[in-house]
Amino acid sequence: MALGTYAGPDEEWVHQATTRLSEGGLHRLAHWLTEAERDPNTFRWYAGEPTDVSPESHRFAIEFSNALMDKDVPKPSRPE
Repeated sequence: MALGTYAGPDEEWVHQATTRLSEGGLHRLAHWLTEAERDPNTFRWYAGEPTDVSPESHRFAIEFSNALMDKDVPKPSRPE
């Protein structure tokens, strides 16, 4: 259902790339879809295979972005 929120250009490709980038995290999926709508060029850089950086740098950028997104995940409340 979350993928249905994006219906822009290259919809099928964006859905596949977003699923791959989110690495199974539903909260990440929403962030990547928002990025695809907000700034398609940056999203394409993250989702594609950039030629101007090494694969290691590209992987680091994705992991770094996902780690930042993980900070937004609500923590379950603990009973006191």
